Amino acid sequence: MPPFNLRFALVAACSTLAAAAAPLEAAEILYVHNTNSGQISKVAIPEHEVVGEIPIGLYMDFVTASPDGRVLYVNRIESLGEGRAANIGVSGELIAVSTLTDEILWRVPIDGMTHHMTVSKDGRHVFVPLYDTWWVAVVDTEQRAVVKKIFFGHGGHGSKLSADGRRLYVGSMMNDHIGIIDTETLEMIDRIGFPDGVRPFALTRDESRMYVQLSRTHGFAVVDPRERRLLRMVPMPTLGKQVEGDAFYPHNVNHGIALTPDETLLFANGSAIDVVSVFSHPELEHVKSIPVGRDPNSIAFSKDGRFAYVTNRRENTLSILDVGKLEEVKRLTLGDLPQRMVVVEVPAE
Repeated sequence: MPPFNLRFALVAACSTLAAAAAPLEAAEILYVHNTNSGQISKVAIPEHEVVGEIPIGLYMDFVTASPDGRVLYVNRIESLGEGRAANIGVSGELIAVSTLTDEILWRVPIDGMTHHMTVSKDGRHVFVPLYDTWWVAVVDTEQRAVVKKIFFGHGGHGSKLSADGRRLYVGSMMNDHIGIIDTETLEMIDRIGFPDGVRPFALTRDESRMYVQLSRTHGFAVVDPRERRLLRMVPMPTLGKQVEGDAFYPHNVNHGIALTPDETLLFANGSAIDVVSVFSHPELEHVKSIPVGRDPNSIAFSKDGRFAYVTNRRENTLSILDVGKLEEVKRLTLGDLPQRMVVVEVPAE
C-alpha cells in the first residue's frame, strides 16, 4: 500500500480529474432578433436577464436553430436596408451562428425575400419560404448552398415541420393557402385553401389539428390537415376594444399563435388590442386574456413549459408570462423591433 501522503495525493488527483470530466449542464437561452437595430438579444432562462447580443445586421426576419442546439440560423433581407424598399430585385441571405461562441460560421446568399424558416429533423436542410417569388429555397447545411427551389406560389410566410419530419407546411399570404411539401422528394404534394392570407399557425404533434391566423380575422381557423379542410373559425375576445388591422396590405390583425409543450393550452396574440388570449386545448374554450406590450408579434415557450415569451415589437420589449398563473411576471427592454425568437438548449461543450 502506498504511504499516506502518496495515497492522499492520488485521491486528490482522482477527485480533480473526476470533477473535470463531469459533464457541464446545458444552458437554456432565448434568442430574439431585433429587426431594425440588427442584433440578436440573448435572454437566460429561467433568470430572464439579457446576457448578451450577437450583431447580425439589417433586416432580419426570422431565427431558428439546429436540432442539436449548436447552430443558430437567422435570415436577413439584405436589400431592404431599413425595411422600406420595393419588393423588386430583393436579395437575402441565410446566416449560421455558433451558439457556443456567438461567431458567424457561414453565409449563403438567397435570391429573394426570406421569411419564416424551418430546419429539417436531421438538421441537413433549412427550408426558406421566399415571400416575393414562387419558391421555397432549400439550403443544404453541409454544402452551404441552395440546392433546390420548390415551387410553392407567391407570398411564402410561415412554415412548420410535422413531428416525424416528413411533411413541411408552408403558409402563403398572397395565394391564401398552406402548401404541403414532402421533405424527402422536395416537392409540394398538396395544399389547403383559406378565405384570406395565411399568417402564423400552430400544428399538433399528431397532425390531427392546425390552428391558423388569417390576415383580416380577429380569431383563428381550425383545420384538419389530414383531410385538408377548414373545420370552423374561433373568434378572439375583443375586451370591448375596437379591433383594427392594417389599412393596407398585408392587413395584419393578429400575429403569433402557439401550443404549450404539453398541448393543454393554446396561446394566440391579439396584436391589434395588445393582449395574448389563452384557450383550453383541445376544447378551445377561452380561459383568459393577458395584457402585454404594444403589438405582440411572436410566442415561444421555455422547454419545461413554465414560461411563455411574447415579443412586443412596437414597444421594443419582451413579456414573460407565467403559464401556471397566466399572468405577466416580467417585461424586458430589447432592441429595435423585436420579432421572432427561438428557445435553444445550448450544449455546454
